[in-house]
Amino acid sequence: MPAWFPSTRRSCMAAPVVGALIWGYRAYRAYAAYETAQTAIETAETLAQIGQRKKEVQTILKDAISGMKKEIDIKSSTFVRTGGNVTVSRGRRENVTYRQYIERKIPFRPVISMVCQWALKSPLIVPRRIRKKIPGEVIETTIDIALKQTTASLVFEAVDDLLAWQSPLKAEPNYNAASRAAMLGDPATRPLRISEYFPFWPRPKGSLAPDLVIVEYRQQPFEVDNVFAAVEIKFPNDWVRDVQISDYLELMGRDPQKVALLRVPEDCTGYRPEKAGDSDRKPRRGR
Repeated sequence: MPAWFPSTRRSCMAAPVVGALIWGYRAYRAYAAYETAQTAIETAETLAQIGQRKKEVQTILKDAISGMKKEIDIKSSTFVRTGGNVTVSRGRRENVTYRQYIERKIPFRPVISMVCQWALKSPLIVPRRIRKKIPGEVIETTIDIALKQTTASLVFEAVDDLLAWQSPLKAEPNYNAASRAAMLGDPATRPLRISEYFPFWPRPKGSLAPDLVIVEYRQQPFEVDNVFAAVEIKFPNDWVRDVQISDYLELMGRDPQKVALLRVPEDCTGYRPEKAGDSDRKPRRGR
């Protein structure tokens, strides 16, 4: 047998391996391109929804925005109304465990309630791709995810923008979790954002962002000293966690008067608990 035979054999065996690697790399590139294209499509759809929602804000919240413009120099604490419905429980004894935060009286509860109820009934819908395994193959499908909290935050942010960043309601503003300093944008009454397209993600490293912050003086930055209350908003099936309340208490200098909890719809203005038997009634069919 020639001396070169073993090396030739090795090269012959290596050829299929190299071919498989090349095929695998091309398949990976094709898959990555597909994923990128799908993500781009989904992002464009989401941005279109956000743009449409901002337009709707000017119409639906026209009166509220007009009122806030006239009240720009008035302290937010002037508008304190009522607290939440501590007599209403939606499970896990939230109304008992977090009673003091639910019954906290905060300004602008009617406006906040209007935005949250709107987000509950008409949230942004974004597609999420998932893969299901069945014998022999993997199927890719898409499900729709309703972003209620994001919708409410986008509306609050749009109102702030329309008021030249002097709204008393700041949507998910970032604070340095260690120093408690507010992360200010330009102007200083505007929350700092990293993403040009999606305001609330990603967040700055080491930051903490309450769902909503109500400032006392609207023409001043939302530093902790100027905060009337940090509000944790909870939509259905989103339960309060002790760590969230604890983080907000630390952020607000351990002052429980500066932390509030608003459950949607239970603590919204005008909420009426469902009467016994109502849930058992079958809805009439429309003609």
